[in-house]
Amino acid sequence: MEHIAALMLLVGCSSDVTTCREVPVAAPAYETLDECRNDLGLQVRLAETRMPKLYGACKAVDPAAFEQSASLEWSVTRDGRLNIDLVDDQQLVASR
Repeated sequence: MEHIAALMLLVGCSSDVTTCREVPVAAPAYETLDECRNDLGLQVRLAETRMPKLYGACKAVDPAAFEQSASLEWSVTRDGRLNIDLVDDQQLVASR
């Protein structure tokens, strides 16, 4: 099993950045953050989107995050940066 230490995310947006959506990438998981960053420019060039603006970023992840349920949350800032966060999902337990 390979060790995952970084995730890549691309997001395409409208001109005014009011509408954005994730853009699929060929390799969203990397063994190191440097590998992800080195591949980011190529993945941006290869991205298939009709959105006029495209943002990309790599996020370091703790391998322990893969042992629990988590969500990937992102936002695009006014100055054009893509912020990525991994957020622990709430575990709901049913009881009587």
